[in-house]
Amino acid sequence: MRQRYLRRGTQGLGIFLGLLGITGIGMTHVIFPGLHCYACPLSATVCPIGLLQNLVIAGTAPFYLLGVLAVYGIFLGRGWCGWFCPFGTVNDLFSWRKVRFHKAFSPLKFLVLLGTVFAAWRLADTWFCKLCPAASLTASLPYFAMGLAQPTRPFFIHMGTLAATLIGMTLVARFWCRYLCPMGAILALFNRVSLFGLGFNQKKCTSCGLCLRACPMGIDPRSEVNSTNCIKCGECSSACPQGALSLGFSLPGARGYAPLRFPWPRSRANRVPSGK
Repeated sequence: MRQRYLRRGTQGLGIFLGLLGITGIGMTHVIFPGLHCYACPLSATVCPIGLLQNLVIAGTAPFYLLGVLAVYGIFLGRGWCGWFCPFGTVNDLFSWRKVRFHKAFSPLKFLVLLGTVFAAWRLADTWFCKLCPAASLTASLPYFAMGLAQPTRPFFIHMGTLAATLIGMTLVARFWCRYLCPMGAILALFNRVSLFGLGFNQKKCTSCGLCLRACPMGIDPRSEVNSTNCIKCGECSSACPQGALSLGFSLPGARGYAPLRFPWPRSRANRVPSGK
């Protein structure tokens, strides 16, 4: 329970930093470690996906962006999604139906990321920003309320993508984070080597299934320890009565971390046990 309150506090901090412009601070060069539109009237940070598109359009090597994202990824991996990202928090507010994760749709977020980069390169435009539901919520709606945006076609497109995403969230917990978020795709690349992650002790596991039912991403935490689909929110460890799952900082590759999956056979000692 204490861990859950701590997560709510860090999620609140993410929202506060996303709206830091309310303090009078103007736009900075700080890259936000989550999905938050820099067109938000109160934003003081840069959206990594928006910046990536603009750098691709300008033909500029994104060394600064990639370096910052690597630091974020190595530190928390997708833990940013579960503990900090404001749009991830919106997903949590609609996480009523914790259905199982469909692995067939897992590559979608990587395809969205590749499509975003390709569209910026080929069409020389920030097409993801024109469709992003986070931008709809934090930029389009506020500007419309302030009388600075008109109900034109781009506005209605934003409202359509936001409505579709919110419906998806009500039907599938963490819908956006599971299948579509390009920022989640970037952080997922670091999930197995990040310092922050989930540990699993098979000896304590009784296969009760409570961790699976608690997971908002709909994965089995025992067999997908720190997989690319795990947001490291800690809901599974809070639900485990035996303490078989634990969340914290550790060196990459420590016991309990899911190894990279290779196509060739591996010894049983290198596998994360399923607990069954």
